Order: sequence, then structure tokens, then C-alpha cells
Amino acid sequence: MSLPCPGCGAAMAATDPTCPSCGAERVVRKAVKSGQADDVFQYVKIVGILVVVVVVVLIIAGSMGPGTAACGECRGAKIVKCQNCREGRNLCKNCKGSGFDPQTFSTCGECKGKGDTPVCYKCSGRPDRICPSCKGTGVRSE
Repeated sequence: MSLPCPGCGAAMAATDPTCPSCGAERVVRKAVKSGQADDVFQYVKIVGILVVVVVVVLIIAGSMGPGTAACGECRGAKIVKCQNCREGRNLCKNCKGSGFDPQTFSTCGECKGKGDTPVCYKCSGRPDRICPSCKGTGVRSE
């Protein structure tokens, strides 16, 4: 690529610092960035970041997809409570919490008339367990 000499107008190579005909030196000008170009670049970066954030939010929101809903048994909580002791009282297996033995028509011998036992016979003292319907995901499996 050749450039015209600023002094005589003869063709000069782009790599030559001086003109081969007249010896005039080529003036090299460096491009000066304006402040407006920097502002536009910052604006483009901010808009780009916002677009990425919106796309990520849409992907995450779309991962549930249509047709998926919270599990019916645990209602999305991922765990279920023991049916026997969910109210905080471990109901007796024999009298079902009444304290009265239906077979002997007297005070229950297992719980001694209190209606509850120290440890639940169904969950062994651990009332929270992983939901068997959704296997702990909280989403209804179809």
C-alpha cells in the first residue's frame, strides 16, 4: 500500500518514514478517542450485561416448563411429616391417642392412659422424611 508524500506527492510505501524522492518525513497521526465513544462503549457493555441476565432468568424460569407443578403430597416442601406425630404428639399404636383400650374397655396398658408414647412407632422419633412421591425434588413427576 502506498501513500502520497506530503511534500511532493510522490508515492511512498506505508512503512517508509521518509519520502524517497524529496526526503520529507511522513507525519504519523494517532487516532484520538472522543469521550462520546467511551460513553457509547460503556452503554453497549451495560446493555449486553442486562441481556445476559434476562436470558439467564428466562432459562431458569423455563426449567420448570409447562406442565410441571409442585408435588401434591409435600406441596413443594420436599419433605413430609409423619402422619402419626405431625401435631407434636406421638399417638399410641394401641389406643390411637384416646388413652382407652378398645379391646379391654379400660385404660390402655401400652401408654398407661396418656394416649401418647415417648417415641413414635411409625417414624422412630424422626418425623421429617423425604417425600416419596417426588423423591425430594418438590416437583410433581409425571
